[in-house]
Amino acid sequence: MDKRMGLTTTGLPQNAGSATRWPRLALLALILLAFGRVLWQLDAKNFWWDESLSLQRAEQPWLALLRGELVLQDGFSTLLTIDQHPFFSFLLQGILIRLAGESELVVRFPAAAAATLLPSALWVLARRLSQRHALPPSTPLWAALLAAISPFYLWYGQEARPYALWALLAVLSTYLLLRALTVQPPQGRNWAGYGVVLLAFLATHYLAVFLIPLHALIVFQRLAERNLRRALIGAGVITGVGGVAALVALWQLIRPGAGDNLDRITLRVLLPDLLNAFSLGLSVNINEVWLLDLLFGALALLGAGWAMRNRGSIRGGGWIAPLFVLLPVGILLMINLVRPAYMNARHLSLISGGFLLLVAGGLGVLTQWRPWLGGVVALPLVIGVGYSTVNYFTLPQYGKDDYAGMGAYLREQLLPGDLLLLNPPSSWRIFDYYLPLAELEQARVAGVPVAYFGVPLLNRSWEAAFDQLAEVRTQYRRIWHANSGTHPYFDPENQVEGWLGEHTAQFKRERFFSPNSILALDLYLPGAPVHEGDFAELPVQERVDVRFGTQIYLVGYDIGRPIAPGFPWPLTLYWQVTARPDDRYKHIVRLLAIEGDRTTRELTRSEREPYDGVAATNFWDPGKTIIEYVALPTFQAASTAADTRYALAVQLYHAESLEKLPVTLNRGAATLPDGETILLPLPHFVVPGASVR
Repeated sequence: MDKRMGLTTTGLPQNAGSATRWPRLALLALILLAFGRVLWQLDAKNFWWDESLSLQRAEQPWLALLRGELVLQDGFSTLLTIDQHPFFSFLLQGILIRLAGESELVVRFPAAAAATLLPSALWVLARRLSQRHALPPSTPLWAALLAAISPFYLWYGQEARPYALWALLAVLSTYLLLRALTVQPPQGRNWAGYGVVLLAFLATHYLAVFLIPLHALIVFQRLAERNLRRALIGAGVITGVGGVAALVALWQLIRPGAGDNLDRITLRVLLPDLLNAFSLGLSVNINEVWLLDLLFGALALLGAGWAMRNRGSIRGGGWIAPLFVLLPVGILLMINLVRPAYMNARHLSLISGGFLLLVAGGLGVLTQWRPWLGGVVALPLVIGVGYSTVNYFTLPQYGKDDYAGMGAYLREQLLPGDLLLLNPPSSWRIFDYYLPLAELEQARVAGVPVAYFGVPLLNRSWEAAFDQLAEVRTQYRRIWHANSGTHPYFDPENQVEGWLGEHTAQFKRERFFSPNSILALDLYLPGAPVHEGDFAELPVQERVDVRFGTQIYLVGYDIGRPIAPGFPWPLTLYWQVTARPDDRYKHIVRLLAIEGDRTTRELTRSEREPYDGVAATNFWDPGKTIIEYVALPTFQAASTAADTRYALAVQLYHAESLEKLPVTLNRGAATLPDGETILLPLPHFVVPGASVR
């Protein structure tokens, strides 16, 4: 309590008995705000590659999880790798997914819980320091508010990675240490609580050792006031624990391949990056908000200056919050002189709580000068944070790769006879999560001619990978290449795409949203879909002789079974022309259920230009048979009459004028009264699951 000013540690009058309850109610409201904000649309964005590694770690057997083992696969072989993070956050996720499943919400929930608890953790740490006059009295409320609305904690609270938890444990371990040192006589449970949280902190991220010197200094200062020998022993114990953790971190940093994805940085680059990230988060353009970043920074400097204002505040721990930020930054910069150890602000999220503590201290200083001044200065900060939060939820560039969209598209397109290539194999788990690999595997085991594997092959040379592609190229009718550039290290020069472009014919490219890379799906055929020999040589189910207009003939068709329920029906159309058409045409194909002579019901339809215009009709040459693979959309089975028969209704129309071509010749099919539609019988067609009424 600050008796000189007549205020409690929350900045309230001492005689306000009931008023002392409202800060706690305000804290509860801020915790609920943080929880609601981070939980809202928690599963709306797909996992990105790093999050798939978290899921893969969490799925591992317990011993492999603790050792950090990650097994990459390509469908033929495996490669054992070691993750760059220790085990604690993945242990929490592993427990949770075994209890509640592997949805985005479940896998991200530990991070969301950490972001929810950060306001209360900063509250108690700020209150502990303000009680010793190391921070202004109103700092706890300001700190809780800043944590509750922080865009940085929103971003990493909705990401299945350890950074929000790491930030929480940094604050919580520091608070528990101060509490253990304050309570007299010393209580074992307080030290046990600190020890458990410290170990969890060190087991969440290897760079947690950067905060150990701060803890050692805290122990030394507090114990030296009573007993220098105990102070040296206590600081030595903390340093020893940190030394062991530092050796583990050092091994991680120097092992082969470690740090290849990190860059050297300078203070000139590091400071703006950290300042913007911990102030307005990652969902803003730093060039547009630098004035607000500077305001956050100025408040942090004001808070640090107030905390270090005199000998009394320093003895009370006024140096703790500034060193909370400066020590890890300094250590990182020293390591950076030897080798890179930084990618972006998430690698220093452990200091984010200390930074918000200083900003809150700056607002507390203003509130102490003039009760209204803190609120006035905080207003633009809150507006900027709100702007960043809206950006996060609404702007596409702050989204994540649309793997779910790729998976949904494949479910609408994959047919028997398809091969799916997954590039790179390091993204296997995220492909497996969103793409229908399980259904493809079940179909393959059941004898359906489908396959998938990763490219380039692990543990094999490029020559072996190309030999494998050459071997399978002629075994499948179509080849899909799913390509993610998020982790490009296996194929940085796009050699797989180059080989496919040289040895196959590309017929489609679909791009899916990716904020920082590419996510593409390409369709290749082993060659041009043309048969130049005798049409009688082709194994066609149904042969017809139908002419649309004067040049285009439909000479055959096949229909098969889908890969699995929910996948499209495979239809093959065989076309010929008497002369190359001058125009481009599209066709409409409808699958009909005909009950006797009474009712005709459309089950599904496809309307398209052959091969979406890549092999348009004005490219067709006489003397050749054009083979077109069509994916008829799936449909729900329904009850049918006992005499139900099925047929395909086909029309051809001009791509620009939309004028339908008349049927001028028809052998083997029926022409409907409109003179523009043919009805192709499907004598052997059966709808699985359809009941007979």
